[in-house]
Amino acid sequence: MAVFKKCLVFLLVLLTAFALQIIFFSPISPDILELPLTSPSASVPPSNNQLQKVIKLGEGLLEGPEDVAVDEDGALYTATRGGWIRRLHRNGSWEDWKKFESNTLLGIATPKRGGLIVCDADKGLLKFTDDGVTVLASHVGGSEI
Repeated sequence: MAVFKKCLVFLLVLLTAFALQIIFFSPISPDILELPLTSPSASVPPSNNQLQKVIKLGEGLLEGPEDVAVDEDGALYTATRGGWIRRLHRNGSWEDWKKFESNTLLGIATPKRGGLIVCDADKGLLKFTDDGVTVLASHVGGSEI
């Protein structure tokens, strides 16, 4: 029974110390934040249909494009859920540039040294060039990606 009382007293002291810490040393101000009132006309934003005018590149031609990157020549690349790296040339024509047996291609980037870096959720970080594919990283901290 004495051990129970000691534990209870210890917990009570601990909770009291915690409460005092919050009350006296908390960086959060308990003051009420009063925001200025707005007029009813200011709360309604003006109509904006600018995105309706956007040309959707590859609409209906690409299977689940995930990301885009542009190389130094102005060609646009996208990785699709079908495993294709597709390239949009400046003249508007699409090319099936590289096929990779994966449906988990995610983000892509164009490094300064050429090629295309692609993140695959299952296989890791890959570098695509005209010569083929190189795995840059397939393990992190000793565990397979």
